[in-house]
Amino acid sequence: MRHQPRQLPKRQHGAVAVVVGITIIVLLGMIGLALDMGQMFVNKTELQNAADACALAAARELDGNADALTRADAAGVTVGTRNLVGFQRAAVTLTPDDITYSEQLSPNSAYSNNADPAKAKFAMCQVWRTDIAMWFMGLQGFGDQTVRAYAVATLSPSQTTCAVPIGMCKAPAGSAPTFGLVAGQWYSGKFSPNNGGTGSYDWIDFDPGNGGGANEIRDLLAGPGQCQLPPVGTLVGEQGQIASTTDAWNTRFGIYKGAYKISDIAAVPPDFTGIAYTKLGLGSAGATTWPNAAPENAYSGTASSGTTADYEAAKIAHTPYQSDDPAGVLPGLSGGGRSIATAAELAQYGSERRVVLAPIVDCDKLAGTNPQTVPIQGYACVLLLSPINGPGDVVMEYLGNPSAANSSCASYGLAGGTAGPLVPVLVQ
Repeated sequence: MRHQPRQLPKRQHGAVAVVVGITIIVLLGMIGLALDMGQMFVNKTELQNAADACALAAARELDGNADALTRADAAGVTVGTRNLVGFQRAAVTLTPDDITYSEQLSPNSAYSNNADPAKAKFAMCQVWRTDIAMWFMGLQGFGDQTVRAYAVATLSPSQTTCAVPIGMCKAPAGSAPTFGLVAGQWYSGKFSPNNGGTGSYDWIDFDPGNGGGANEIRDLLAGPGQCQLPPVGTLVGEQGQIASTTDAWNTRFGIYKGAYKISDIAAVPPDFTGIAYTKLGLGSAGATTWPNAAPENAYSGTASSGTTADYEAAKIAHTPYQSDDPAGVLPGLSGGGRSIATAAELAQYGSERRVVLAPIVDCDKLAGTNPQTVPIQGYACVLLLSPINGPGDVVMEYLGNPSAANSSCASYGLAGGTAGPLVPVLVQ
């Protein structure tokens, strides 16, 4: 008996075509939604870039002067409108009304166009685009869409060079930001009561409660220094001469002595130059290499006589410490071998080691009974002038307030510091 092949019912014919058709419609809808959402995301990103740029530019002008908001409005609009939207095809619309200010980080509704320019610290920019046409979803009845972006910026201290653990004494009647110090003038970096025999010296232990003491100070001098700066008001201090710091200090001038060998130069680098600036009667220098009257300005000035180059020129030339030993530190070099970095070694291994920060303290208060700590009053940008034989020899040139925009102690203008020049940063 022959069996006939079973046939499908005729009513099932074309079912696959229907399923495929529905699938294509769904896929097209998903693709259209993805493209339209992608278009809105691109516009949002472009608008956010404009808002960020506007807020940063406006915040930079918030210096407390009477015209601060006028300048901030102009800067925000100028910089913000340099951005484009709509796949970089359309201009950003931004007016002064879109830039508002506040004395503190606040809810958006608290920002105002009529803020007090002397107190305004935060700038908010709002930008939007209202005419974003839907490519595919428009066929489903969706009209033009609106995308909005905002940003808030303020001024914050930037990063700086690291600090050395020795204090600068503020002038008796000095106050922030310079504390009575004169740019270009040389100052002794040591306070020594009782004729220098006993008492408090202004080596600075940045964390006196952890027991680091002399070893910590020595390591900061041989290393990069104190890079995480304690805020103003932090109690600091250290007692005694701590003579062991001398050799660590001198490595910054390319002089390796005692526990430090010339073979350590990669791990304990010198500055770009070891040239010394000395003057009889200041510290215990054995010679005068920079005869200028105060302010001496060895950093970028011209000596009134002689041929010594200023620090900026010596840094470019990688000039080593002078062979005639004006600071009187070469006798007794360990092992009798060469311990002064050459110009080639300064060029290869040198880094920023002599333009540093120094905490400003009230040295009169260091004369109390040991142990004695004093609060940090502020920070000074200084140039370390010469190698030393002991704490009493420390002399530094005051280069100015490190928070000034043109400070020699500024690093890269990156936010996140304590004492550096104020730079605009985004906070929202």
